Amino acid sequence: MVSRLVVKAYWTFAALGGIYAIILGLLTQPLLQRHALYAHKIHTGTWWNNISEPETFGFAKNQVTPFYLPTPDGERLYCWHILPLSIYAQHQDTITTQPAGPVADFTTTTAHALLRADPTSRIVINFHGNAGHLAQGHRTQTYASITALPAAHLLTCDYRGFGLSSGSPSEQGLITDALTLTSFVLHTLNHPPARTLILGQSLGTAVASATSLFYLDPHSPLLPASLSNTTTSPPPTPISFASTILVAPFPSLPALLLKYRIAGLIPVLGPLKGYPKLLAYMTARIIDPWPTLPRWQAAFATARALNVPLNLHILHARNDADIPFAQGEALFEGVSAVMRDGVGSGEQSVLREIHERRSEVGDAVRRGAWAYRRCVDGEGVRVGDDGMAKVTARRRVELEITRWGGHNRIVAGAQVALAVRRAFEEAA
Repeated sequence: MVSRLVVKAYWTFAALGGIYAIILGLLTQPLLQRHALYAHKIHTGTWWNNISEPETFGFAKNQVTPFYLPTPDGERLYCWHILPLSIYAQHQDTITTQPAGPVADFTTTTAHALLRADPTSRIVINFHGNAGHLAQGHRTQTYASITALPAAHLLTCDYRGFGLSSGSPSEQGLITDALTLTSFVLHTLNHPPARTLILGQSLGTAVASATSLFYLDPHSPLLPASLSNTTTSPPPTPISFASTILVAPFPSLPALLLKYRIAGLIPVLGPLKGYPKLLAYMTARIIDPWPTLPRWQAAFATARALNVPLNLHILHARNDADIPFAQGEALFEGVSAVMRDGVGSGEQSVLREIHERRSEVGDAVRRGAWAYRRCVDGEGVRVGDDGMAKVTARRRVELEITRWGGHNRIVAGAQVALAVRRAFEEAA
């Protein structure tokens, strides 16, 4: 009886191992790998959720303006602009009489006119995670939370291959889409970077990170080599935004897949940790590695060398079952290490670190987070090569671990809205 059970258990595990090996083998194929990573075909569909009727998601009539945005490489992105409630309430009678539905040119709309007429306007450029479309799940709650802030407009789009956008996703393609939307905000809308904030969640954190690096160093070797052929002209001078806020980020895709479990249960590359050669073989075949940590390390090094400000805020929920909060901590540690290593002997009071932690019980730390850490470089004096003292610009990375919020609900919660509000107030 015992031997029979042992035999059954053996063949059960052998079968599971065989299925796992087959799945891994299939995922080395670029097409299947990208479908698994981006999951862009997994959504409720336009037949179930009409994303061209934003009122069905709880927005006021014409508060959202859907529009199309062409990319330099010939794709067509489906985008939303959401008016802040503070502006909507002042002009509701005018807004509600406008035609509804997607427009080909956002600059012809009442929403654009109201944005350009407001000298205090703030814009949040939002990059969502994988799967679904721009109105899927908690995403519309995020938009409502952000646009409830004073003068805070929000722009977001579906990446190529998602929702109503054309094309197929890839790392270079998604970065091109992000740069297209950001360039639209900075140049077509002529909106100042100091009143513009980049917000990304999950996969969107990798997109947001590449975008932030591009505007500091468009020729960085950490960006796709052919990116310059498919994007708008690189900025002539470095641009830093009010802040870049990353919600549920990861240092890189290979690092994530070592810990990631599908639906919180099925491991991806974790079982290969005992087989280094096989693990190296599989990670070498990840076609879109999304190296977020190296990109931020390069961004902070560039910002320091050029003496420009740079703000990064990482938020992660302790109960995130998809991307463990240790991934957010690893990103913070890697960035703050570069900041600490860059402090020279001729600098005075240019590095400050504040480290606050708490256990699950005990007094809450400031901001109500389970853990809060910050590393600040700058706002001090640097002695240059000419012997003259120079004031340095502030560069800051923050880590905020919330107790609750999971993987998706956190981005629609108060902690993210507060982070956005603080970033705009400090940049003013």
